[in-house]
Amino acid sequence: MPLNDLCRLADVKLWLGRTDTNSDSLLASLITRASRDIYSYLQRPQLLPRTVTEIRDGNGGTSLILKQWPVISVASVVACEKTIPPCSAGSEFGTGYVFEQWDGAPPGRPQALSLRGYSFPTGAQSVSIAYQSGYQVAAEPQTVSGGTATVNAPFGAWASDIGVAYANGGALENVASAPAVGQYALGATPGTYDFNTGDNGASVLISYGFIPSDLADACIELVSERFKYSERIGERTHSLGGNETVAFDTTRFTPLIEAMLQPYKNLLPV
Repeated sequence: MPLNDLCRLADVKLWLGRTDTNSDSLLASLITRASRDIYSYLQRPQLLPRTVTEIRDGNGGTSLILKQWPVISVASVVACEKTIPPCSAGSEFGTGYVFEQWDGAPPGRPQALSLRGYSFPTGAQSVSIAYQSGYQVAAEPQTVSGGTATVNAPFGAWASDIGVAYANGGALENVASAPAVGQYALGATPGTYDFNTGDNGASVLISYGFIPSDLADACIELVSERFKYSERIGERTHSLGGNETVAFDTTRFTPLIEAMLQPYKNLLPV
């Protein structure tokens, strides 16, 4: 599916009970538009892993809440052109920066970057923070069998490749097709990886981005609502004859969709 879509065409068609291809183009367009509508509501530009560089005003304190989440790793912190090092791993008394770790399960929450032995100098746009943010499963263990391996995707559907490495060290090279030993290619089914049969039995670690399942469900329902709306444009109620009348929800999101989206909404100033 396109990189920023929140659900797949096949899943929408399954929800709608459609097996024909007559509306595929329309549904694909609705998926992209509905996804952008959801991103706008959440006030989040993207959900898959990416590099973010935040330019922030220094507050004179020792802590800042990062705007994009979940934070996977921090690459650099620069304050007034001075690079602040990371605090030594496992050290409770060292100096440098530390950040709240994500537990790996969605929805997550905004995380704080804190300094030990330093402070963020007061001044407009005096702080630059580069970090990786997005929903990611890191180093999921798999064993190559029959030249393939399929990820577990426990929290939502596979959506982007982050890389593959042997469990005993050494990254595999991503190629378009026909991988040799030490290479891999993305399979035809999302979340499936193809390997050379010479790698059968090898233990590998697969990292990938995913779309949380409740956000995908919200997008599927929103696309389905908008698809059906074309049959009743402008209608708020519809009489079925006799004493029966059907009322339609005409809000931007139904209460159910809004409830699914709410835990992921960014409430920090953007």
